[in-house]
Amino acid sequence: MVPSQLIELGQQALAAMVTSVDNGEPLLRCQLLASEFYEALRRELRQSSQDEYATRRKLIIATNQCYRIATASISPDAMLGELRGAIAVLESDIPLSEAATVRPVLRVIEGGLSRR
Repeated sequence: MVPSQLIELGQQALAAMVTSVDNGEPLLRCQLLASEFYEALRRELRQSSQDEYATRRKLIIATNQCYRIATASISPDAMLGELRGAIAVLESDIPLSEAATVRPVLRVIEGGLSRR
């Protein structure tokens, strides 16, 4: 089971980010507001037991969503969507199936044909 304090921290980060986005604050400041939640997720993941498969899976999915918030080219709406999604995963009582997968992150590989 995901600790309620972790979910509360995520909700606080989301509220702060919504306010910052509405006020037109720089994207980097908004991303920093989510960093405490991201670090708490990582700590919880390191401390979780391999026996707690469903909890670990939720933590991994939420951590990956928060990791995507740090992307330099992310839009404010996408950033808020990722954080909302991470919190929704943690709050969910529905067991995550094997079919639930993490969205891949695509990157351009430098060199070769990418420079032409």
